[in-house]
Amino acid sequence: MNRKQQLEVFQAQTANLRVLEQGWKHIKRGIHRDLLANNKASVELQTKVLALTYCAWSEAAFSKLVHTPHCFELDEIRQIKTAGERGSIVSAWEKCVALALRKIRSRNGNYVPNVKQELSRLIKAYIETPSQLRNKVAHGQWQVALNNKNTALNTDLTGSLANLDLVKLDLLKKGCEGLCLIVEALVESPEKAFHRDYWPLLCRVKEQLAAASQFTLSQKLELLKKKRGLTGDITLRSTEHVQKATQAG
Repeated sequence: MNRKQQLEVFQAQTANLRVLEQGWKHIKRGIHRDLLANNKASVELQTKVLALTYCAWSEAAFSKLVHTPHCFELDEIRQIKTAGERGSIVSAWEKCVALALRKIRSRNGNYVPNVKQELSRLIKAYIETPSQLRNKVAHGQWQVALNNKNTALNTDLTGSLANLDLVKLDLLKKGCEGLCLIVEALVESPEKAFHRDYWPLLCRVKEQLAAASQFTLSQKLELLKKKRGLTGDITLRSTEHVQKATQAG
């Protein structure tokens, strides 16, 4: 890969992310309509489609980050890709962060270890922990999960698939977005802007994630009902009514 190809990949993934963001919003609107209409079967189906969209979005977001101009050297990009090929998306993220932290040369003491610890926590929570679940969805195991060799059932992940919902996927996306923002700031200006912006950015990301993690699907439904002017257990009687109620959302 040369610099021209790096730029082309960055531009391609930027375009892909734009389309995926539109798809994310469109699928969420569909889930909102089905939640209001109490169409559980469609909610479950569209939630899996949203999970598949998240898989695509997270891959594109990471690729865009890695290929951002004036950030990583070409050999560093190669190392990150190799780590992913030999290991997993978690391995690629860990290599990305390790290489980014090497760019900080002016700080001594515990500064770099503390930054690494915070980023490792985000990777653990929003990349490593859900990575197996994302892999199952991406490989067509939408309801019943199998083990890695596809020789037996995986009851734990099957339970996680059953509990997957819009709110949990939104939280995963917010976590990955926050991680991308922090690492991007680090690689773009490791000696200047990052030192100024890191702590406020980290605090903002952690506060947003903490608030989002307390939110539940039932609370989401209640907010949707209030927004649409619905109360109690009103059942919407027509698809047209539901669609009109959700055009703004």
